[in-house]
Amino acid sequence: MAVEDYIAEATTDVEAAKPIIKIEADGTDVTESELTDAEYTLRINDLAAYKNYIALEKYKDDRQRKYPSIPDQLDDIFHNGLDAWKATIQTTKDKYPKP
Repeated sequence: MAVEDYIAEATTDVEAAKPIIKIEADGTDVTESELTDAEYTLRINDLAAYKNYIALEKYKDDRQRKYPSIPDQLDDIFHNGLDAWKATIQTTKDKYPKP
């Protein structure tokens, strides 16, 4: 999906959530107001960027968190051989595939 598609999807999501109320505190004064057009646009762009990240990049972060540390991987290779190490790595790759 292209970023433009995510912008369209995010626009639909934000429009469905309207009105979005923000609460601002200034000392002891608290005010509530609806987001401005610029704030809605920013919210749409942020949501579109997040959706794009989820679709194209999140798997990398997920894999990185799940891979064993490099010292643990080297220890696995030393004690169990390359085939065992490959199987361990492949499990993570299968769980978090590239899009």
